[in-house]
Amino acid sequence: MPWFGMVCAMTFIGRLEGVNAPSLHAQYFEEYVLLSRYVDGLKVVTDNVVARDATLPPNMEVVELPAIRVPKVYGATKILFYSMAPVLSRNDVDVLYVRTFSPPELSAIWVAKTLSDMPSVLVLPGTWLFGHPSEARGKERFYRFFLRKALDACDRVVLYSKLMLPEIMLYHPKLDVSKVVYIHNAVNVRRFTPDGEVSHRLMSLKDGRKCVLYVGRVNEKKGVRDLIRAFEIVLSKQRDCILVVAGSGDKEYVEGLVKEVGKAGLDHHVYFLGPVPNREMPALMRAADIIAYATREGEGIPRALLEGMACGKPVVATEVAGIPEAVIDGVTGFLVKPRDIAALADRLSILLMDDSLRREMGLRARKLVETEFNYDTVIPKIASLLREVASSGR
Repeated sequence: MPWFGMVCAMTFIGRLEGVNAPSLHAQYFEEYVLLSRYVDGLKVVTDNVVARDATLPPNMEVVELPAIRVPKVYGATKILFYSMAPVLSRNDVDVLYVRTFSPPELSAIWVAKTLSDMPSVLVLPGTWLFGHPSEARGKERFYRFFLRKALDACDRVVLYSKLMLPEIMLYHPKLDVSKVVYIHNAVNVRRFTPDGEVSHRLMSLKDGRKCVLYVGRVNEKKGVRDLIRAFEIVLSKQRDCILVVAGSGDKEYVEGLVKEVGKAGLDHHVYFLGPVPNREMPALMRAADIIAYATREGEGIPRALLEGMACGKPVVATEVAGIPEAVIDGVTGFLVKPRDIAALADRLSILLMDDSLRREMGLRARKLVETEFNYDTVIPKIASLLREVASSGR
């Protein structure tokens, strides 16, 4: 049963749209609603309210900040407004909870600690900003500046997996590791289930064929081109399958992939759905046969993988950061090395050809998510951490 801790927390969301959002904003919102059951109060700061009619728990308050949309000043003013929000709320807020790499949210930790000594918890959802500092370019340098300030200022750093720590220490070798705690990423296993409605759109595309599904950002770091090339090898052995890519990315990159697919004659086997609202994701994943994730770098434990596993689907993924904690090779799916296109094609082919193996791995995947990556397990741990940090700051 939910219990209430003596703490009021403040957190952030870039876009308040509920589960209609085709992005991580949907999952963050869902997490915050559940987290509100375990704390006295939760203030959610945003400057972009899309779903003004969203039903919120009585102890969850949306704090909408002004937004100056002029491109050249928008980022700077957002940093200013977000930074000052916790400072101005110091008498009402006990702890700051940040779970993105966005400079405005990271700056809020830094400024809140400097001006009002507010305790804070920072979740690092991935490692895409890490690696050697000399490798950073342009926008990444800007992001890394705020990240370093937040890492030094926060009271606790939450990682999804111990496998993420080496990359973080490479970037910030002086990080106080005593601040690091490990709490898994999680999903709603009541929404994401093996049984239920399936996507009519995807079933129509399948037309009796088996489906490999990728959900996430469409870019080079996520290995989408590697996945397409691996799937082309799969098709040379078996034609009764399709690859579906759901997600958004840089327009030029996506258009380039679409052209490559056309030139290779894969139009009737590789489909790009674009962004899909998270509300529709369970039905989409139930209609798929395999979840694929060919990311090259920068992960934690991707939520899309966990959502697919919660729907009873096996996964073929690359061995990056915390992914092996969820995708256990030969048990809940298969792992391959990043950029190993031949191995990726081989594991996809094995699963596509073996109905029994897909079912067995899918059942084990669902069971693992229920046990280790379930909101009912993870949210109380987050709430407990917030109470601990808040009490140390009083």
